[in-house]
Amino acid sequence: MIRRAVRLAALFALTGARGLTAQADHTPVILGFPSSVQAAGLAGAGVALPGYAGALFVNPAGIAPIRVLSVEAGFARTTDRSTYAMAAAAGRLGTFNLGFGARYLRFPAQSTVLDNLTWAGAVVYRLGGIAFGSSVKYVSVEARDGPVTRSLTSDLAVQVAFFDIAALALSARNLGEVRVTGGGLTLPEALHFGFSLNLLDTYSNGRLLATVESVWSESDRGRTVVGLEAGAVVSGLGLVGRVGSGRQPGLAGGLLSNTTFGASVLLGRARLDYAFQHRSALGRNVHLAGVRWTP
Repeated sequence: MIRRAVRLAALFALTGARGLTAQADHTPVILGFPSSVQAAGLAGAGVALPGYAGALFVNPAGIAPIRVLSVEAGFARTTDRSTYAMAAAAGRLGTFNLGFGARYLRFPAQSTVLDNLTWAGAVVYRLGGIAFGSSVKYVSVEARDGPVTRSLTSDLAVQVAFFDIAALALSARNLGEVRVTGGGLTLPEALHFGFSLNLLDTYSNGRLLATVESVWSESDRGRTVVGLEAGAVVSGLGLVGRVGSGRQPGLAGGLLSNTTFGASVLLGRARLDYAFQHRSALGRNVHLAGVRWTP
């Protein structure tokens, strides 16, 4: 009787483990990643950082302040060829702003998942200092020895900008799902609410910005992340450092550090971004590099 019970318990444990693995294979971890290298240095607090192309990944209304064009890219690669890359571009067309971007995450060789890929297209309507944005996202998860599962989903967002002093943003993510191939993906709906404030005049030589973001997800309990940037700029050239801290999304399976660091070199309309994550889906002690250009 005891042997039979042990066998049943072992069978149950094995079946459960396989089920969890299968579920993990269909959960796009990349959706829990920061929207940009700047946000990565702020522990993912990026919903209230408007004015750059990468904002569309977490807050489609965030591209509203772009007056002409914004181009952004980020990259990280480890010795075992684990790779993370992102690129985005956004511009203005009349009372609308349009944006498009992609992110790619290739996992270490020991992972059961080969990669995650997501494409996003966003459109924003501006009404004074208020912006209403929406986006459509294509998401795919490829198992290392299995099929590719693909789905479509969408985001909706509203943002209120107080000139270049502060921004208040609310973004509802992963609303609905359309299965493209496979049995569909696990795309937990989430609500992001954030506020950012420039504590110093952006026309001065000093830079001091604080941001806070709270997230509620159907698959995770509520969490809050805070971030701080400080630096100096002279004649368009400057250096900014940043730090962020807060619990990371359960979607990322404990793969992201709760505290991160970063920095930026400001070169007029361009900037070079850097972020350090002690723990990441790519491994430990991961360095991310990025570039932005906003003419």
